[in-house]
This record gives sequence, structure tokens and C-alpha cells, in this order.
Amino acid sequence: MLVIQLFKRPLLPLAVAVISILLTACGGGGGGGTPTSTPTPQPAADTTAPVITLTGDAAVTHPQGQAYTDAGASATDDIDGALNVSPSGTVNVDEPGQYTITYSATDSAGNNTTETRTVTVTADLNVFKAGAADALWDEGLGAYDSGNPNYGTCKNDGGAGCPNISWSMAADADRGDVLQITHSSAGKDAGFFIQTSNLTTVDASAYAGGNIIFDILVVSGDSNFSMKIDCVYPCTSGLYSLGSKGASGWETVTVPVNNLVSGGLDLSKVNTGIVIWATKLTSTVFQLDNIRWEMGDGSTDGDTGSGPAVDYTSPISYEGYSMVWSDEFDGSTLNSSNWTHEIGDGCNNNLCGWGNNELEYYRSENTTIADGLLTITAKQESFGGRNYTSSRIKTQGKKFFTYGRIDVRAKLPKGQGIWPAAWMLGESITTVSWPASGEIDIMEMVGGTINREKTTHGTIHYSNAGGSREYTGGSTTVANGLLADAFHVYSIDWDSTSIKWSLDGVQFHSEQITSSDRTEFHENFFFLLNVAVGGDWPGAPNAETQFPQQMQVDYVRVFQPD
Repeated sequence: MLVIQLFKRPLLPLAVAVISILLTACGGGGGGGTPTSTPTPQPAADTTAPVITLTGDAAVTHPQGQAYTDAGASATDDIDGALNVSPSGTVNVDEPGQYTITYSATDSAGNNTTETRTVTVTADLNVFKAGAADALWDEGLGAYDSGNPNYGTCKNDGGAGCPNISWSMAADADRGDVLQITHSSAGKDAGFFIQTSNLTTVDASAYAGGNIIFDILVVSGDSNFSMKIDCVYPCTSGLYSLGSKGASGWETVTVPVNNLVSGGLDLSKVNTGIVIWATKLTSTVFQLDNIRWEMGDGSTDGDTGSGPAVDYTSPISYEGYSMVWSDEFDGSTLNSSNWTHEIGDGCNNNLCGWGNNELEYYRSENTTIADGLLTITAKQESFGGRNYTSSRIKTQGKKFFTYGRIDVRAKLPKGQGIWPAAWMLGESITTVSWPASGEIDIMEMVGGTINREKTTHGTIHYSNAGGSREYTGGSTTVANGLLADAFHVYSIDWDSTSIKWSLDGVQFHSEQITSSDRTEFHENFFFLLNVAVGGDWPGAPNAETQFPQQMQVDYVRVFQPD
């Protein structure tokens, strides 16, 4: 049978944790004798109460279903010294709520004192059962779908209210019933979720440092998946790429909770147990089983912005836009209808290095297509009179565009002297040459230091009124990790008035293109992807540069207004 237990806990008998009351009897004694004429002085009466010190915090949070062990307390008295402490109260670990433990101590003179500890048992997502809502996950199974007005949702209906995604129970020979999710062939943005009601959230703070774990199997279609966890809108972890999973049979996927925290997830107000979809959103059927959250140590590296890098995936559609072209790099060879290799060391008119004093020789052999990714590999090897090889590809004469939203999803190389780029040149370059043709750099990174390898640059190059090259642009850095540690989406929004650059959906720079010296940016431009080695900007590799280095590109997409 399918078990969706969204917070993992030990298999313990359901029980109420009862902290027993320890009774301590205290007493005194007296004496007698024949009084004398001179009374013996009596000590002053003891009226000072003992002092109780709690071990641990006075207010603690405890996850539902986990056995509770109280930290206890100690007591001292200025006359009697250490005293026994009597605790009272119960903590029902199977029922979310607030419970009070009271600690009491009495000295030999009968002076009594008390202290209290508040224990808050937080709701555990473990109680959710597939196919039926309960008090916590009362919205149950559902999906969002861009095919509905305003990305409307459908819930607990198997997807009847969503045109592009559906779900049902399916029989597995070994596992029994599992959950099966189907994406239509329309390629519309849609994702499956397990959700609380709009009025319910879960405090999942105890799961910081832990993992979200589930099993996945691809029945048909592409095996690349993305997920996220949502908290109260507009809070979300952001899109988290899982890569290729479950293509060859059931595969267990482990997602560190802190990676999602680094992406913006607020664990104190979670309202989805999981949101998941096939990344390419088309003609994919997959199955899920054993979805659970696993507790961690409570630490969140992402709080300081120094946590692990997080993959980012952009939407497959934008409101008011249509995708007019893309290369998703499927198959096993570069699509020659889209791309042409540029070969050589860039020597022209006694100048070599592609105008930048680069050190590589570009070859087609350094380009591969596999698992939905284009990979350009820079190598340290002698070829064509050069000590390094790499690849450079372009869409010149095949795919070119004026204006639009352009997304390039890529994971970059790193190292001193390494220079990856996703950029564009004007189709007019063969007639007016550069820089009069114009250049739009969607992404450039120069390796060598941590800060350089966290920074992407967006730039335009053009010919000014005097015919000389001008350039201007901006840059931004990622908060966590290097650009080589995760996939990021490098974008431009280009229209008749400006070009705007974004990293992972966040704009970081804009340039106007309405002035008379920027007319080239209203013409057709084609794409180039390459990894240069050396050059005027990054400098040459050094002894610390490791080869080979790779740039992986997941897709290039062009959207234009409807």
C-alpha cells in the first residue's frame, strides 16, 4: 500500500508520556528535658524558600510522535543544601498542543517553591494518508495548472478540474498501491501537490538539517523532475531541480531541507508537504511512493546566506508570451538545424585568439549531447598549435530573433583562466562587422577567485556615433555556492526600449536602447555558447586550474509577446 508519511518518526507505540509525580516526605523532630533557669537561645525561624533551576529552556518545542524525555530540574536550599524535585504534568506526544510541567521542592522548614516548563507539541505531517484528507492535510491531493484561469487548482478530484495534469492510484507488483501522476502532451506548466487548508500551516522547524525523501519511478516520458515546498504565500523554497530520476526503476530521492531553506523556505509556516512536476511538462507519467520528511539537527545553514547552492528552473511559459523557439538538447547529437560549430583558433589578419587573445582551439569533438544536456568541455591538450581545446557553437543564419524573453539554464565551469559565455551577435555582422552589428552578453563569468566565480555579468557592445566600440553593463552574485555548483537561469527581457538582465528570475541590470547610437539592438540577433580558455579578461590558466572543465546547458528558450 502507498504510504505518504510526510514527517518520519520512530515506530513507537502510541502512548501518552506521563511524568510521574515523585512524592518526598519531609519531617522534623523535637526533644524534652528539665528546664533550667537560663533558657537556651533558639535559632531564628527558616522562612527562605528553596531555589529551583531548570535544566534546559523554560519553553521547548517538540515534534508530534517523538518520545519526550524531560530535561528535569534541580533545587537547593540555603540551610538544607540539595533537595529532591517533584515534577508533575503530562505531555501527550500524539496530540499537538501546549503542555505544562510543574516542578516543586520543599525544605525541612516546610518552605515550598515551584517552577514550570512549557512544552509545545507541533503537528506532524506523518498522519496524512493517501487518497483521503484528515484534520491536518485537509486539502489532500491536488494540482495547479496554467491551463486554468489564474493558474487555478484542482483538489481531491484526480485532476478532473485540471486539463494538463492528473493523478490516480496504480498497482505495483512489489509495493501495492502507489501514486501515479500524468502530464499531458500540451507542455503547460502544472504540478502535483499535497497541501494543508488555507487556514492551516505546519511548524517544521525541527526538520532543519534533515531531508525530504521519496521514491520515484518513470513510467514513460522524460525523467527530469523539479520540486518545491511552499509556505504561506508569497513564501516558497523556489524551484529545486532534481535532475534525472527514476528512469531505470524505482529510485530513492533525498533532498536536504536546508537547500530549500536557502531558496527562501520559512520552515515555521509550511503549507505543502511536497510540490513536484516533470521539468519538461509534457507527456510524462511517473509514480511516487513513501514520501516522508526526516528530522535533522535543527540547524539551517541557509539562514546566513552561506548555505549550499540551489538549482533553479525557470517557468516554461509566461503570461502574455508564447515560446517561439527552444533547444532542450534532447537526443544524442547537436541539432544541426539550430547550431553550427565554429572551428579553429580565431586567427584572422594575423590576429589570433578570437579578438581576445584566447588560448584554446575550438573543436566539435568537445561538444556532447546526453541526458537532456549540452556539455562543452574545455581540455588541456595540444591541438592545432594550441595547448587547450574547447567548443563554440552558434545559430547564425539558422535561428535569430528581434526582442523577447530569453532564458538560458546552465551550470558553469570554474578555475583561473576559464571564461564561459552565453551571448548574441547581430545577424548583420557579415556586412557591417563588429561592433556595428552589436553584441548582447546574456551571461559571462571569469574564473579565478571565489567572488569572480559567484558573479555573472550582463553587457552590451555597440558602435558609437564616431564608429568606436562602446560597452556597458552590470553584474550580480549568487548568495550561496559558486555558479559552478548549481544550475542557474540567465535571462534577458528585450523590447524596443530596453534590455533587462535577470539571474534566477531576479532583475539585476537594465540598459536603454532608444538612443541614436544603439540602433543595432533593433535588428535580428543569433546565439553563441562557448567556453574560452585564457584571454584578456580572465588571464591565462595557472597551476591551480583543474582540467577538464565543463559548461552544461539545459535549455535555451525564446518567448515573444502574444
